Amino acid sequence: MQQTTLRYPVEISGTGLHSGSESKIRILPAPADSGILFRYKDSVISAIHTNSCNSTLCSALSDGKVRLLTVEHLLATLYALNIDNAVIELTAEEIPILDGSALIFARSLLESGIRFHSIPRKKLIIRREISFRLNDSYAVVRPSDNLKIGYTIDFKSRLIGRQSFSTTVNPKSFIEEIAPARTFCEFRDIEKMRSMGLIKGGSLDNAIVVDDMRILNEKPLRFINEFVRHKILDALGDISLTGYDISGEFEFYKAGHSFNQNLVKVLLRNPANYEIVETGYSEKEENEKYLWAFSSLIKLLTPEK
Repeated sequence: MQQTTLRYPVEISGTGLHSGSESKIRILPAPADSGILFRYKDSVISAIHTNSCNSTLCSALSDGKVRLLTVEHLLATLYALNIDNAVIELTAEEIPILDGSALIFARSLLESGIRFHSIPRKKLIIRREISFRLNDSYAVVRPSDNLKIGYTIDFKSRLIGRQSFSTTVNPKSFIEEIAPARTFCEFRDIEKMRSMGLIKGGSLDNAIVVDDMRILNEKPLRFINEFVRHKILDALGDISLTGYDISGEFEFYKAGHSFNQNLVKVLLRNPANYEIVETGYSEKEENEKYLWAFSSLIKLLTPEK
């Protein structure tokens, strides 16, 4: 299949989770081989692992002059929907948190539509099993014909507890199983996070807050295991920093953003771990079939009347 970009620009506004600042983003079509680029003031930052930087409770990108926060949900959506090239213009240094999930990003991108370039996509194929461990977190990456992600979390809260979930990532599974899952925190951690200058824009409208066996939000969970599904959403955004479509299976245990980004660097450090191939030029009929499937996903995001 060829590389893709958006058909029309997309505009989304909202509040930054950690900064509390209002932010507007414009997601614009981009030429082939551009990748995903963030443009803020005089900085243009490519969404690749070499630009990832240390941050607390979110993924961040930096060019040494500015640092862009909470990029993971948008990156995960672009990646899962197979959008290869786009320019994201920002009015503030943080991507809006919206409702804490990726649904609004997904709906906006799907409504824009897809345009094909004439240049084939490139795929990173995992060629051997690797493992990575840091403290009590670990991950294993194995060869696979598709991108698969499995995740296990284990929290002190009895309501969250230990949860596991796995999925094969494609546009349909992303919309149905992962995109709706919202970010979350434990009530006991809120004051600590605020003392660190974090979650200034956090509220019950953009995060699930758990107090042991109680959910403080009025609206119910979207999935009984929404917590671990959201971790897969976060991991997908971090995996996208490879810069390639991936065929491989990822298994995570109690991992976070910093861990995920280090895993990507470990994976790419040794060329024996992977192979990069061109996917080949698709026939017109294949492209039209893909476009039909892509546009039909909008129905999954349209509330029933």
